[in-house]
Amino acid sequence: MKKAIVFILIVALILLVTPGTVFAAKPAGNLAGAIKVPWNLSADVMPVPPYGSRDIPGSDTASKLVVNQPNGATEVTITGAMNGLNPNTTYTVYLSKGYVPMTGWPGLFTSTVPAFTFVTDAYGAGSWHVNLRDANFPGSGTHTLSVWINEAGYTMLISGNFEVISE
Repeated sequence: MKKAIVFILIVALILLVTPGTVFAAKPAGNLAGAIKVPWNLSADVMPVPPYGSRDIPGSDTASKLVVNQPNGATEVTITGAMNGLNPNTTYTVYLSKGYVPMTGWPGLFTSTVPAFTFVTDAYGAGSWHVNLRDANFPGSGTHTLSVWINEAGYTMLISGNFEVISE
């Protein structure tokens, strides 16, 4: 019995350390891959004033932004899991062009995705999600975007710039 267990362990060890064919997690050309994009308080990346007046310290690290490029009909999905915000408050989300720090808002990424809102709960948490399709892009190629969160007309959170590819 002991010899059989030792044999099985040796075979298992050989299989673990012997190089062989490694299959890719996704086929070539598949753009799928979720990335977490950091948030910034508005005063950290834009001129003060006018930015910074509505910033909520800690909301940048408590909130998450996930960008994913799945294959299929959707080019890009963008999801915001927001935390540390004011409770029971309506916020506006702007899908914007990539920005250069300290230069101001670069404008909407495209007019095909208008600003939209979400409402936080009694704990200051809320979420939102947007799907982008080929028709939402101004053409094929690599595009730099950012997400801006406003409350009562003032920007409070700005994502880092991120790139997506449309075909």
